[in-house]
Amino acid sequence: MKADFHAAFVIHTRPFRNTSQIIELFTRDVGLVSVVARGSTRAGAKGRSPLATQLQQFTPLQISWSGRSELKTLTKVEATGRAHRLVGRRLICGLYLNELLIKLLHHGDPHSTLFDRYSLLLAELVIENEAQLLRIFELQLLEEVGFGFDLNYDIAGDLIEAEYSYCYYPEDGLARVKQSSDINPSALQISGTTLKVLRQLLGQSNFASNIESLPRADQELSVKLQQEAKQLLRAALDYHLPSEVQSRKLLQR
Repeated sequence: MKADFHAAFVIHTRPFRNTSQIIELFTRDVGLVSVVARGSTRAGAKGRSPLATQLQQFTPLQISWSGRSELKTLTKVEATGRAHRLVGRRLICGLYLNELLIKLLHHGDPHSTLFDRYSLLLAELVIENEAQLLRIFELQLLEEVGFGFDLNYDIAGDLIEAEYSYCYYPEDGLARVKQSSDINPSALQISGTTLKVLRQLLGQSNFASNIESLPRADQELSVKLQQEAKQLLRAALDYHLPSEVQSRKLLQR
């Protein structure tokens, strides 16, 4: 019987018994899948296990498995392209993306569009500005898993406009600041211009070009918008994440 192959990326591994690993996969058509890679840590003739060499993060794979329980057994793995060579800070960014996927996605819940965006982002992460790419993926991830917020209308039903500022409330959304008394010191305040840029980003892939296309956008404005976008998306993620994101600590160093 011909094996069913699934496009996949390894997003986490952990030891299992003496010579095996449990591999967390992000697949295009099934979502998150946990598989046992039996013998993957057993040394081969040249030292490292050939299977362990294949099962590396950031490598596009085709994988098959067997079993009816939640924990499957890996049967075959083939690389379909070269590993995306992320080093230094870009490697930490990749690990951050993988940690977000593990914490926010559910096993067996497919997200083919998000998978395609993740695959594209890994390729871009090698050469592009990583901060801009992270904002795009954070925004698209929130939208994909149902935690996105309305970037068109505030909580009063009014159209979000660039000339206003807004307070962000995770439970409700964005509230327009019409006067100083509307400002809640405990709420994150975001410019309408930043929200406009984020709205344009959904389905797009270049944060910098969207910022620079705005009227009168100069370097100082671009930096301010990027910082606000980072604060807003991190606040939204933190509200929904079940636990702290460890890799983010490394990004903040």
